[in-house]
Amino acid sequence: MVAVYNYNYVAKLIIIGDMGCGKSSLLRRFTEATFSDKTNHTIGVEFGTRIVDVDSERVKLQCWDTAGQERFRSVTRSYYRGSIATVFVYDITNRESFENLNRWLADARQLTAPHSIFVLVGNKADRDPQLRAVPTAEGEAYAAENNMLFVEASAKTGAQVEDVFLQLATRILALVNDGLVKPSVADSGVQSMRPQDSTAKAVPVGTTSRFSLGYGCC
Repeated sequence: MVAVYNYNYVAKLIIIGDMGCGKSSLLRRFTEATFSDKTNHTIGVEFGTRIVDVDSERVKLQCWDTAGQERFRSVTRSYYRGSIATVFVYDITNRESFENLNRWLADARQLTAPHSIFVLVGNKADRDPQLRAVPTAEGEAYAAENNMLFVEASAKTGAQVEDVFLQLATRILALVNDGLVKPSVADSGVQSMRPQDSTAKAVPVGTTSRFSLGYGCC
């Protein structure tokens, strides 16, 4: 019996950046439409999904939220492979989180496929402007220099969070439709779930979900 899914593709993406810049909060805002000021730091890797509609297609985004601490780097680096997109997050009120982007970018370029899509997110855009440490123009320039999409967002208010992931889903489908990414190829980062695709594997059907892997994640 052929499995039937309520989405056409599954796409894997990872979320990386320094500890405390709001990666887990962005994931929760996108997958659960919630926010908490009392979010514990991720230990290892967390995972969440949500189905989005792009034109006439439905894409299930598998979002892997990685720990920002250096001691977990060897664990989180293994999740880069087989991803179609990378979300780099920095805190616009924390200059160091922006300056450390080069380190995260070096890892992503080394470990992800050449076709992987990069998006840069300046989080905490809701904060008092007097607390800003990274001007918008500087974030835009960094993104342009490194061929990234760029968005300033707020996990707290939800501003622009949807736009981050919808832009990614749109770009992913464009790569598939242009033949630059083939879902039938292992580690392409995209899997077709159409009934005629014999490579489709049974996975839970739903619109959103979230869970932590066994590293004591919160």
